[in-house]
Amino acid sequence: MASQFKKYRMTRKNVLLLAQAIVNVHGKIAWQDYASDSPYPDQHSLTLNEIKGCPEKFERFRNEFAHQMYINVINDEMQRLEHDI
Repeated sequence: MASQFKKYRMTRKNVLLLAQAIVNVHGKIAWQDYASDSPYPDQHSLTLNEIKGCPEKFERFRNEFAHQMYINVINDEMQRLEHDI
């Protein structure tokens, strides 16, 4: 499972290509922040120009995507294991 995650290199070029692909499909880059104490998750969104122009926003997008991708890999692995049982 960890090796599946490691094969995705999060270089600047790959992250920008990923961001462009998300914008092309969804029209925006958006996510919900469940870490706040609010009863409703905070909505966040970024534009491709913000990601390209601001190192902090680039890192935020890269970290958010890497976290989500890692969760999906774990969920896929757990579903496979449950199916095998």
